[in-house]
Amino acid sequence: MKLRRTLAGPLGAIILLVVLMSLAMIVAGTSPLDGFAALFQGALGGTSQIGETLVATSALLFPALGIALAFRGGLFNIGAEGQLLIGALFAGAVGAQLHLPGWLGMIVLLALGALGGGLWGAIAGWMKARFNANEIIATLMLNFVAAYLSLALVNGPLRGPLATGAETAWLDQRYWLPTLLPGSRLSIGILVALAFALVLYWVFTRTVFGYKLRAAGDAPEAARRAGIDIGRITWISLALSGAIAGVGGATIVTGELHRFNTQLSPGYGFIGIAVALVGDLQPLWICLAAFGFGILEAGGLAMQASAQVPKDAIHVIEGLIILVLAARRYVAARTETAAV
Repeated sequence: MKLRRTLAGPLGAIILLVVLMSLAMIVAGTSPLDGFAALFQGALGGTSQIGETLVATSALLFPALGIALAFRGGLFNIGAEGQLLIGALFAGAVGAQLHLPGWLGMIVLLALGALGGGLWGAIAGWMKARFNANEIIATLMLNFVAAYLSLALVNGPLRGPLATGAETAWLDQRYWLPTLLPGSRLSIGILVALAFALVLYWVFTRTVFGYKLRAAGDAPEAARRAGIDIGRITWISLALSGAIAGVGGATIVTGELHRFNTQLSPGYGFIGIAVALVGDLQPLWICLAAFGFGILEAGGLAMQASAQVPKDAIHVIEGLIILVLAARRYVAARTETAAV
């Protein structure tokens, strides 16, 4: 029984990840040993490689933490990609016109990211609370709305005067987040992400809201009978979930690209689902999972070049992990409900 619980947690998810990657390499005609060697060399082989791995870790950590918050409340937030994008759009659009002292401007832009992502998450939360709309469909569809809305705005009134693509004007250098590794793109955004993880851990384990969130997710009918306003918890948790993802978008704008670009995310919000599930929705485990997926993202190109393993195979593996772990949580929840 103890072994079963261990394998059902983060350790089991890590073992599953290694097995799936090994199978993908075998199918591609590559030795798993060679593939993993190339992966880790590309992700951790030097200062610049480590910097890129931590950049990917930071970008994944924000949406994963937001997703974990929603999932803890029994809500499947599939919209972190759109929430991240809208948060980035708020930061990039306003940042291009901002005239404030540097440190204050950075704070304002991160707050705008939270506002944009929070508003986008709150839309789905309101639809769920008011009309009992399926939050999976609502958040998923809002991803497409966010993508097309941002594209229309950045190709129109928000387009930078010297832009060569769909992007806003560059931020003033005063608003660029300080870098942690000289010569790399790694900014203090990763420290902000880690701070969010610690705060979220405290919220989950030490606050009344965290208790209500867990109650609403684990036993909504019992929580309702105990006087917990499920509708209020629903829209607040989705709004906060979106806000965290939105801050992630703002850190990409202020810490890496220094402008908003519609291609700033290669799917961080979707990969964040796998990160949250591998981390078992525990903020501190999610930090470790984000680092692991950061290795995959940063080392994937090196693995493709050195071991001839297609980088797309990694995305297939990530999708399979989401499917397997989401199914595991669904079956576990149904089993617990049936037992009650």
